[in-house]
Amino acid sequence: MPLSAFRPALAACILSALPSSALAQALDLGQEEYQRHCSACHGETGKGDGIIGLLFVTPPRDLTGLAKANGGKFPEFRVYQAIDGRLPLPGHGTSEMPIWGDYFIAEAWKDGAETSDDAEYIAQGRILSVMRFLESIQED
Repeated sequence: MPLSAFRPALAACILSALPSSALAQALDLGQEEYQRHCSACHGETGKGDGIIGLLFVTPPRDLTGLAKANGGKFPEFRVYQAIDGRLPLPGHGTSEMPIWGDYFIAEAWKDGAETSDDAEYIAQGRILSVMRFLESIQED
């Protein structure tokens, strides 16, 4: 398995080791990113009832039940991959969901990233913040 496949797990470990104030900032950023990029399809509360999502043949997933559907444990790596979109998820078939990893990298370049590594890390941070926000809205 290529080293790039382990980057999300390593970044998640680093994010979880941050002080609580930094985690709160990551959740705030994640909520902002979610509202800006995800809520039109998945709904403001993550229930899959966004206005654009109502037009889909297959409705967007209720994101508040990811942990429940995974035996009570939030599926970090799968959620990260789903948001990123650059690695196909076996068994998921095609997706109407945008490839946010590419979008976030393009945005990082527009915002002044100087190297491809910088752009990648910025994109990973944005994906991780959305992932942490989604983890925070899980229901039993």
